[in-house]
Amino acid sequence: MESRNTSPRAKSETPPLLTPQLSFYIPVIIIAGLLLTFPHKTLATFSLFTQFFLEHFDSQFIQLSSLLLIFATAICFSPIGKIRIGGEKVQTEFSFTSWIAMLFTAGMGSGLIFWGVAEPVYHYVNPPAFLQDDFSSVSGALAITYFHWGLHAWAIYAMAGLVMAWFAYNRNRSLRISASFSAEKPKWLSVLDLLAVIAIIFGMAGTFANTVALIQTGIEQAIGLDVASVGFRIGLILFIAVLFTLSSIAGLNQGIKRLSQFNTFFMVAILVTVIALVDPFNSLQLMFESSVSYLQLLPKVSFSVGDPANWSQGWSVIYLIWWIAWAPFVGPFIARISKGRSIRQFLACTILLPTLTSIIWFSGFAGSVLTQPFAAEVMAAVNQEYTLGLFSFFNQLTPNGFPLGSILSVAAILLLITFLITSADSSIYITSMLTGSESHTAKMLWSLILIAITIALVTINDVDLNKQIAIVGAIPFTLVMCAQIAFWIKDVLKR
Repeated sequence: MESRNTSPRAKSETPPLLTPQLSFYIPVIIIAGLLLTFPHKTLATFSLFTQFFLEHFDSQFIQLSSLLLIFATAICFSPIGKIRIGGEKVQTEFSFTSWIAMLFTAGMGSGLIFWGVAEPVYHYVNPPAFLQDDFSSVSGALAITYFHWGLHAWAIYAMAGLVMAWFAYNRNRSLRISASFSAEKPKWLSVLDLLAVIAIIFGMAGTFANTVALIQTGIEQAIGLDVASVGFRIGLILFIAVLFTLSSIAGLNQGIKRLSQFNTFFMVAILVTVIALVDPFNSLQLMFESSVSYLQLLPKVSFSVGDPANWSQGWSVIYLIWWIAWAPFVGPFIARISKGRSIRQFLACTILLPTLTSIIWFSGFAGSVLTQPFAAEVMAAVNQEYTLGLFSFFNQLTPNGFPLGSILSVAAILLLITFLITSADSSIYITSMLTGSESHTAKMLWSLILIAITIALVTINDVDLNKQIAIVGAIPFTLVMCAQIAFWIKDVLKR
């Protein structure tokens, strides 16, 4: 659907390029150059940095995400929830369905395809010791997955977006991270925008590299081509980069919105096909049972890491920091598309609807795997390599000899590419906005930097390493986000 009352994008606060923006480009270009020149040494250094924080501040990251969820819930039930973003007379720019499609596909799209089968299956085969007694069933494996992809993750996005939307549309400031702290725009605050940019670029690069690995596996499994080479991965990155750069240049209404709507429709079509083909009644039952297990699990995992701690550090903690890495671009992005919504609607829909969608997705895919006779084959594939899980599952689907599995594999590859385009062009759009230049030249430069870092990652092609590198920028940005929320609380209370 077309948008209503379409307004021009916020004007850049500085001239187009190569003036104040140098303070953003130079540090990120230096990092990208080191990664391309010395990929193994640079990535090893970054990995040591992230591992230190994972080991020493694991509980704090879990507690922070839980507090954000509790705080968002309290706001929804408070009088603050009635306030409309942008003022009482402001109309929404996008229809409800377009709004939901854009915020969801920008926030998690390709990750659901990547982990839809692999993560719950892995947790079922390798449950953490502190959950084995009560949550070692299929429902338990799904419940652990929901913890990583559900309420906590979207509470991070929702609070990041709410703060940005409030200062931009209720206080007439820019959609920059630094605008949450002062309307005067002192130059030293630009360092906060730089931290946000680093978090965005690294978070997106880690996701980009993992998705490329899955696409490569899909092409090998579905088409039978031997494409297990660095050259193919780099070529695929460049092909996708051209597409997301063109989409970003096309703009929010022509590029991102239309791709988001296509992705949502395509994703639903694949999900419905899988559920209908395997066992729809079993999927519904498992969806209900796993949701109950999820609610029972939350008190146990929301405020501390279990024993062994390294399991939570490798899964729960790293996920929650990863969502913080995406918050600097998902937050401003959903703020940009949410003018005219009440704070209550903004928080409730942003947290609950994507969480429900994630539950349906994981129970539909992994639930279909773990309750079928071919579960052992898929489990073995996931234990061998995460990227094999989805396509191993599809290979089992051949009703009456019809090659439906191959068709679904090709559809999943296409969906991965379009999801990746949507997330990447959203990140480039927001990065350009945060750095004060939305020119085509600026967007192409940020695209090149993102490509360079992703290429460095795919030369090593380690999924777990990609996850660690994705959170490099999020660790320092965590303090910035906490400070943003504190300033928002102060501003709302004195309104």
